[in-house]
Amino acid sequence: MIKRYLANFAAFALVAAYCLHTSSCANTSGAPTGGPRDSIPPVILATIPDTNATDVPVVKTQIVLTFNEYVQLKEANKNIFLSPPQQKAPKTKIKGKSVVVTFPEDLDSNRTYALNFGPALADNNEGNPIENYVFSFSTGSHIDSMLISGTILDNASLLPMKGVSVALYEVPTDSCMMNTLPSAITRSDDWGYFCVRNLKPVPYAVYAFTDDVSNHKYDQGTEFVGFIDTLVTPKVVMHPGLPELGMYSMKDTVACLARPSEYTIYMFKERTTLQYISNYKMFSKKGAYIKFNAQDAVIEKFEISGIGEDQILKQFNMTNDSLVFWINAKIKERDTLTLKIRYHKTDSLGKNVPTDEELKFTPPIESKDDKEPQKDRNGRIIRKDLLHFELKAEPKMIEQEGYVFEFKEPLMEARFDTISLVSSTPKGVKTQEKFTVIQDSMNICRYVLKPEVPFAVGNDYILKIPEKIFKDVNEFTNDSLEKKIILPTSDNACSITLELTNVNARYIVELVNEKRDRVYRKFIITKDSELLFPYLDKGKYSIRITEDKNSNELLDPGSVLEKRQPEMVRLYTLPDGQTVITLEEKTDLVQSIDVQQLFDTNK
Repeated sequence: MIKRYLANFAAFALVAAYCLHTSSCANTSGAPTGGPRDSIPPVILATIPDTNATDVPVVKTQIVLTFNEYVQLKEANKNIFLSPPQQKAPKTKIKGKSVVVTFPEDLDSNRTYALNFGPALADNNEGNPIENYVFSFSTGSHIDSMLISGTILDNASLLPMKGVSVALYEVPTDSCMMNTLPSAITRSDDWGYFCVRNLKPVPYAVYAFTDDVSNHKYDQGTEFVGFIDTLVTPKVVMHPGLPELGMYSMKDTVACLARPSEYTIYMFKERTTLQYISNYKMFSKKGAYIKFNAQDAVIEKFEISGIGEDQILKQFNMTNDSLVFWINAKIKERDTLTLKIRYHKTDSLGKNVPTDEELKFTPPIESKDDKEPQKDRNGRIIRKDLLHFELKAEPKMIEQEGYVFEFKEPLMEARFDTISLVSSTPKGVKTQEKFTVIQDSMNICRYVLKPEVPFAVGNDYILKIPEKIFKDVNEFTNDSLEKKIILPTSDNACSITLELTNVNARYIVELVNEKRDRVYRKFIITKDSELLFPYLDKGKYSIRITEDKNSNELLDPGSVLEKRQPEMVRLYTLPDGQTVITLEEKTDLVQSIDVQQLFDTNK
């Protein structure tokens, strides 16, 4: 009897030890240790009601999804949404291996709904997601089964935009995207791709907006927006196996890019028309700025107490929404600077009317470090009145851009004629080069120096700037400076030559990197042209061409209410459909571009 008891006790102890060791007895939802990593997303075993169910009740509606394992919800409030949307977002909770969705508001009768889960559903252990699962049902007797698809791109970079709301309206008005909930809605994925499903075969107005406040409406002036010019009637019927409806891993580049896309929507941010002074500040002892909320600010009066009008230097930026000014006079140290300004400000009726304001500017407080003597790399003390400036001279760009001088504040004295520019050939022949200096018309602190004889490949160029030839509004003067450059002669360098034809307007042509956030070289053309992009390293490039209808060298946005698209930007596309050009060493590439065909919106 005792032996049997001891044997049973030993067996029980072994089982208990095993349970404690593996935690499998105490935690049925935990991941077992060891073995291969689970990479399979959860599987839906059942739904209540069935997928594509009809005659679903409109009151106290509940959707239950049951899985083969425990799941988690990732940012449910952000990722899960109903189409067409309601004022209040769906509510979700986890119950065992099920997800339960309820709706705070009654549903509409005779309406097809699509409940989008986006990336919200994932298994509980490894976080493997069910990509973009959508549950469809109807409160009527049938399911609407049409769809449209497309791609959302940033109009400036032409890169895809993720998480953009694409909204459709059955009965559109001029401001429907601002004031009413859409008839159907979806969001773009990581690739900017969207598919609006369960639509009727009727015309829709299509808008896209970033919906930063998650109200399913476009907030003008703060959000990015885009639209399709004409009403769209869906032509594609939903059915199993349709590539538009597939649940793709966002890491599967080939599959994601192969999906059919009927429309491309280009996103932009509209110019605000609400005019007022949004910010102002004094950034130096004699310099300050005023920032206006809208472009094209109109100023009728600009007076600084104790300073004559002829002693004020003013400069607007290109869009006339930012004004920088300097005082070109000796002024006493003071606590504040008083500016009386009359400008056109938006009133409560939305009209811009002359308005007087008084602005108080406080000079910046000198920090403790600024008061301490500064030393250069050789340990010598830098004089307090030293004029610092930047001299840009990029060997690969010098023949197009020249030497670029950028000063922090305007110059009151500039003796460029004392500068020396000497060229030297590989054989040592030196020439004193003549040059021209032009002040930038949009930036009075920027100057460009170019030799009268074009730069020669292989030559050395030495620019010598004597001491104290520049004096700014603070009466600071410069130190001497010497700059030597050699134009590139590498045998491994690459080049691209563009032959542009059918140029019937003004365009900006740029060579950019693959991410399109760096410009290597830029040209402005108004007629058929041959453009050379020399001194290129091996790598990946894109050719970006922007229309410039009003010749302001800016990318002008569109207007939703005026149904005006933004100025167009296009990337040159290779015959294989790629927009990235890969250059190997010693590559000299020639590309022909039909500009009119590139910008053909009917293609």
